[in-house]
Amino acid sequence: MTFARVLLAFCTVLFADEWPTLRWKEATPEAHGFDSAAFADAVDLVLQKKIPIHSMLVIRHGAVVLDANFYPYAAKVPHDVASVTKSVTSILTGIAIDKGFIKSVDELALPLLKISLPSDMDPRKRRITVGNLLSMTSGLACGDPHVAHTVETELDAMRASADWIKYAVTIPMSMEPGKEFAYCSVNNHLLSAIIKAQTGDTLEVFARKHLFGPLGIKEFLWPVDPQGLNHGWGDLHLYPRDMAKLGYLYLHEGKWGERQIVSSAWVRSSFETRAMVREGVGYGFSWWLNLARTPRIPEAEGRGGQRIAVVPDKDLVVVYSSGGADTDDVSPTLLKALKSDGVLPPNAAGMVRLKRSLATARVGARATAVGKLPAVAAKVSGKRYEFASNALGLRSLSLTFGGGAEAGMEMRFGEELWSGKVGLDGVRRFSAKGHQGQPMAVLGGWRGESEFGLDVDLVSNITHILITLRYSGDAVEAELRDATGSFNGVKVRGVAVGLQ
Repeated sequence: MTFARVLLAFCTVLFADEWPTLRWKEATPEAHGFDSAAFADAVDLVLQKKIPIHSMLVIRHGAVVLDANFYPYAAKVPHDVASVTKSVTSILTGIAIDKGFIKSVDELALPLLKISLPSDMDPRKRRITVGNLLSMTSGLACGDPHVAHTVETELDAMRASADWIKYAVTIPMSMEPGKEFAYCSVNNHLLSAIIKAQTGDTLEVFARKHLFGPLGIKEFLWPVDPQGLNHGWGDLHLYPRDMAKLGYLYLHEGKWGERQIVSSAWVRSSFETRAMVREGVGYGFSWWLNLARTPRIPEAEGRGGQRIAVVPDKDLVVVYSSGGADTDDVSPTLLKALKSDGVLPPNAAGMVRLKRSLATARVGARATAVGKLPAVAAKVSGKRYEFASNALGLRSLSLTFGGGAEAGMEMRFGEELWSGKVGLDGVRRFSAKGHQGQPMAVLGGWRGESEFGLDVDLVSNITHILITLRYSGDAVEAELRDATGSFNGVKVRGVAVGLQ
């Protein structure tokens, strides 16, 4: 073999190891049948309508053809994927079945937990299978048969308990397992406990060994319950490009290069309709199914606009991360950019426009002049206000005004202390000390003599908190709402106690 052939073979192996495990190939939209000007239309739509999308990623034929990040998110930290986590738990369940830790989806679920079960338990509960948990047909009196990604009473109650799994198995039954779809996140946390009981590994450890490790997913955040079980239903944080790896894995029926990560039979089974949600929408093994299109589009979806869409007939993966966006408003425009299954002629003007739009998306607002602060600013500056007990867990807040273009802020939610700067000039100030130690970008401003507005964007999380503070004497009324709609108009009173 000649030196040139040896070098070519070496480079081929090296590149195969790198792509897409370590890095994705990148190409112009036209190289894979997309129109760059039409992509620019989609980016501009997000900007013009101020749709709170954080990122859009399009991969075709294994190459990144669009990677848009919208200020203040810059894909520098993993993003909360919300209920996309359920699809990841499903993948791990399939791997556990492939490896023999769980016999099949027909295996009875509760005995797999290896915990004591009440002797007088509803006999219907004993008939819940692993497949019922995956397909939201457990029959538990939990969740809503018509609504997803909303507040779940049973999930909240489980999270308030000392032992989440012990609580989960006490939820009463509403019907026979397998009869009807009802969106219940508790189901997926039971799967987390089953995988731990049967493999000895938490979801995180099992994923590092058998899924994330082989795919090159190294940095992520996955919270745990009081017993150390990773949340099986949500709160996993991944980079958008790592979300795309999961979609690409399923696009290729569980195969990653030459390695079968999860069986093709499992992928196909996951994409079968296991329950009808509503007309045109089905549910597989924790994957949503768009039945209105032929062939169907399987999707991993999460609250607030998190999405991995797999389009097998177009060899396409589309990923969104968002802060409360309805990505259905953007997807039609985005997919209109697909013009051909072949290569399109180069579009220099379209590429110039797309690059300009992508650059605009990454930039925040320009600074504006800071007006004279009201007299109350000096009175409240540096004081800590402690709040009455409330459902949101806001415990205290302190703002410090120094007369410049920014203020200092300390805010305690539950056991977390968020601290950083507040931009008073219309420009967000970034801090790494937000929720779960993740970044936040904060701005604020006086709206009169005694009212201050605080805008706390958690950047890589879905929640975007808007707080109106109304000061009166030694007290303040805080009115909180979430820009994503999870809570609205929550009022709580605080009293100044001074700094400790």
